[in-house]
Amino acid sequence: MKRIYLTAIFAIITIFSFAQNNNKFNTYWKNGIRIESTDGNFKLKFGGIIMLDGMKVFPDKVMDTIITNKTGVEFRRLRVYSSGLIYKNIKYKLQFDFAGGQARIKDAFIDITKIPVIGNIQVGYFKEPFGLELLTSCKYITMVERSLTNPLTPDRNTGIMLYNTVLDKRLFWAAGYFVPSDDFGKYQGGKYHLTGRLTGLPIYNTDNTYSVLHLGAAYTYQFENNSTYILKTRPESHLIPTLAIAKVDKTKAVNQFGGEAALIYGPLSLQGEYILAVASTSDSSTLQKDKYNFSAYYAVISWFITGEHRQYDPSNATFGRVKPKKNFGSANGPGAFELALRYSTVDLDDTDIKGGQMFNVTLGLNWYLNPATRFMFNYVLTDVKNTGKANIFQVRFQIDF
Repeated sequence: MKRIYLTAIFAIITIFSFAQNNNKFNTYWKNGIRIESTDGNFKLKFGGIIMLDGMKVFPDKVMDTIITNKTGVEFRRLRVYSSGLIYKNIKYKLQFDFAGGQARIKDAFIDITKIPVIGNIQVGYFKEPFGLELLTSCKYITMVERSLTNPLTPDRNTGIMLYNTVLDKRLFWAAGYFVPSDDFGKYQGGKYHLTGRLTGLPIYNTDNTYSVLHLGAAYTYQFENNSTYILKTRPESHLIPTLAIAKVDKTKAVNQFGGEAALIYGPLSLQGEYILAVASTSDSSTLQKDKYNFSAYYAVISWFITGEHRQYDPSNATFGRVKPKKNFGSANGPGAFELALRYSTVDLDDTDIKGGQMFNVTLGLNWYLNPATRFMFNYVLTDVKNTGKANIFQVRFQIDF
C-alpha cells in the first residue's frame, strides 16, 4: 500500500512537472507543495503530518494497578496526502496514515462543487458532520488530544453528504447518509447513520479586532440493527488505556444531539460542546430500561501571549491554521505562544449500565514556531469516579504541510 501510494504521487508530480515546463502550470509553496494551472482550473496540493508524542504518568495507588506503562513515546500521526481541484469544480482528497505500523485511509472522497441550489455533494470516506472539535483538523486543535466528548461523536465513515454556505457564509449546513466502515471504507451489514449539522455566525469581523461568535447544533440517527452499542474512552492521552466503557446489548438505534459554541475576540478564545447519546434497546434486550442516556461536555479557554488569534474557516465552520506575527528565527521573531485551560467530563453510567464517569482538567502551552511547526505541552489531571486519579504530562512535536 505504501509503495502504491508513493508511486502514484511520484507519477502525478512527474506529469505536472512536465506540464510546467510547457508553461501551463506553476509550482509554489503555501503550507504545502502546490501546483496550479495558469487558468486556475486545476490545483493540486501535496503534504504530510508528523506528530511525535511523549508521555509520563504519575497515578495514585489504585490507578497504579491499571496504568502499567508509566512512560511512553509514539508517532501519533504519520500521514501523507494529496488534494486538489480538477476541471474547476471537482475536488478530491486522498490521505493515508502510517502511525502504528499499518496503512489506513483517513480521507478518500470526491467533492462536486457549484451545484445550483444544493451547493456541494461529497461522496467517499470522510468525517460525518457532527462536532466542532472533531471536525476541526488534528493539525489545529488546541490541546494534544481532543476532549472527553470525542467518543460520543461519529467519526469517519463511508457516505454521501450535501453541504453549503449561505448568507455570505454566515450560515453553514451539512446533511449526509453514512454506513459505519473499517479503515478502508468497507462495510457489509444493516447499519446506517443519518447525520446533519447547522451553524451560524452572529458575529464575524476580520477588520480591526478579529471577532467571531460561532453557534451550532448537530444530530445523528444511528440505526444499530439490534447490535451491541459500545462507548469507551480514555483520559486525554492516547498512550493511556481505556478506563471507562459502556455496552448496550440489543440496541435498535441511537439518537445523538450536539450543541456547540465558540467565541474569538482577538487573542482570547472560548469554546465548548455538549453531547447527549440516547440508546434505545429492543424487546429482546435483557437490560432494565428501554432507553439509556450517556453524555459528555467540555469548555476550553485559550489566550495568545504574543497577540495572535485563532483562525476561523466559515466555508466549513471549523478552526484553521494559526499564523505567528513573526516566525521563530525570522528577524529575531519568537513565534506565537498560546496558553489554554480545558475542563471536560463524560458520564457512561445509567441504571444497570456502569460504564464509568471521568473528569479531566488539562493545562496546555503551545509554541507555534511558524505556520507549519508547533511544539505542545499538556498537563492532564484525570479522575475516574470510584477508580482513582492520575497526573499526566505529555509533549508533542508537530510539523504539517
